[in-house]
Amino acid sequence: MTKQLKLSALVAALLVSASAFAVKPGYTVDQSTDAVTRNSYNECWHTTYFDKATEGLVECGDKAAAAPVASAPVAPTVMHEKVTLSAKVLFAFDKAVLRPEAKDVLDPLVAKLKGADLKGVAVNGYTDFLGSEKYNLTLSQKRADAVKDYFVAGGVPSDKVVAVGQGPANATMTDECSTKFKYKKGRRASPALKACLEADRRVELMIDTVQTTTK
Repeated sequence: MTKQLKLSALVAALLVSASAFAVKPGYTVDQSTDAVTRNSYNECWHTTYFDKATEGLVECGDKAAAAPVASAPVAPTVMHEKVTLSAKVLFAFDKAVLRPEAKDVLDPLVAKLKGADLKGVAVNGYTDFLGSEKYNLTLSQKRADAVKDYFVAGGVPSDKVVAVGQGPANATMTDECSTKFKYKKGRRASPALKACLEADRRVELMIDTVQTTTK
C-alpha cells in the first residue's frame, strides 16, 4: 500500500512538472507565476531539449518580435463644401469693391483653404434681378473676381481658384419681393425692395478638398 502511494505521488509530481514545462516549452518555468526562470544575468534558462527555432520566446531574445503591420492607405476622398456669403457684408449696393469689414469674413476662409489639401474652389458671384442681364453678369463677375483676388493675395494658389459671374441665376426672392412691394419692371426700386432682395445678392464658394485616411 505504501509503495502504491509513493508511486502515485511520483506520477503526480511528474505530471505537474510536465505541465509546467508545457506552458512554455523549452524553458524552465516558475510554477507559482508561470514566468520563465532567469539566472543572475537575467538570462532565460532552457531545458535540455530546447529548440530555438520552434520554441524561442521574444521575451528571452530567442525570437524576433513581429514587425508592426503598416496601415494600408485608401483612395483619397474628395469632400465638397458650400459656403454662402452675403454680398451686403462684402460689397456696397451695386458695387464690386470689397468693404473693409469683408476681411473679417474672408480671412478665416483664407486660413482654411491654405490649411487644407485643396483640390479647387469655385467663387460664384450672384446679383438680384434688378437691372439688365448683361449689367448683372458683369457686376457679378467683378464681385467674384474681387473675392478670388483676395484669396490669391492671401496665399491660396491661383491655379486652384476660379471666379464665375452668374448674374441673377438661381434667384429665390424675385417673385416674393416683387409681389410684396408691387414692383413692376422699369420702375425705380425702393430701399425696401432692395432690402427684400438681399438674399439673392451673394457670393457662393464651392470648396473641394482631398482627405486621405488609413484603415
